Amino acid sequence: MSDDDGMELDDDELESLHEGMDSDLEPEDVFKMVLINKIRKKRTHVELQDTDGDRVELKDVIQELLTYIKDKLHEEEGNQFTEQIMPLMSQGVVSGLGRMVGLHNTAFLLSNDTTRYSIINMMCVSFLLLKFVQQKGLVIHTYEEDVTDDEIAEIMRKSDANKTATLAALAGEDPRAVLREMKDRGLITDSDLNDILRDNGEKEDATDNETDPSKSKPSGKGN
Repeated sequence: MSDDDGMELDDDELESLHEGMDSDLEPEDVFKMVLINKIRKKRTHVELQDTDGDRVELKDVIQELLTYIKDKLHEEEGNQFTEQIMPLMSQGVVSGLGRMVGLHNTAFLLSNDTTRYSIINMMCVSFLLLKFVQQKGLVIHTYEEDVTDDEIAEIMRKSDANKTATLAALAGEDPRAVLREMKDRGLITDSDLNDILRDNGEKEDATDNETDPSKSKPSGKGN
């Protein structure tokens, strides 16, 4: 299957986009994304609820959507997803990225097959997720908690440290050595280092100083 942007997907590439879908280790076990509004000083997370007020697991919805995409891409006959939705998302990626991060960064991101296919697939997932929420009548409940300037600064330090360590690991360097060097240079604190190592299962006796999610209070917002 190809679209007018020249993106071609063969079976091996399609499988690579969905590899690990049956793994016991889930993305939520490895990665954590925290949404911080630095202007309002709020930490935000959401959950989906059905019309009865019961929680709908987002990871289950995403799994269902990824399976749907995989099935549609393997259909021999044309369908709305491959003929309309995916080409639209492909062109949207080029147009949006080019205007958001500039032509040079867009070229860098799109030159890598895995990155390009993953971005387009996640655009498709986002589109289908919105349609799913609308069709099922789900409600997006927003939960917020206050964060201090010190907490925001800590989050930013850890984010930069994790990014640096990840790039170092990809380059074949020891990420722990890079983190310790950052600590020695005063870029992160002892507590930051212990928390990062603990989050990666390398230090079990570090103090957990994250805010208890159970103390989050609903903001009363629903979309």
